[in-house]
Amino acid sequence: MADSLLASFANTLNADADLLRTREDAAAWLHTAGLLPADAGLTTSEHAALLRLRDSLRDVRAAHSRGRPDAEAAARLTKALADGRLVLTVEPTGKVRLATAARASYPSIVVGIAIAISDAAAAGTW
Repeated sequence: MADSLLASFANTLNADADLLRTREDAAAWLHTAGLLPADAGLTTSEHAALLRLRDSLRDVRAAHSRGRPDAEAAARLTKALADGRLVLTVEPTGKVRLATAARASYPSIVVGIAIAISDAAAAGTW
């Protein structure tokens, strides 16, 4: 499931279309993917950050598939993921998970992508 979210997100840009071209297009895609609440949208700066996140993810995945690490792409992805203000939470049962320390909706989108990356890496599909 995690890898399918990552592939779907990365493939929002293809030869036929850019599914995140406008803020409205991006919000619609994010709503459908379950990454953005139905009543939320994106600001211009969040939209630009989302495109940077997608592009850096695409670059890292492409480098990985070629078997040639790309330090610049990895640094860009790391920077884009920082917008999620990731924290590790611990539940009373001892279960741990990634979450966001932010209250805005955009960091939650980033955390959703970060969790998918983490899950894919743990499953060996990253």
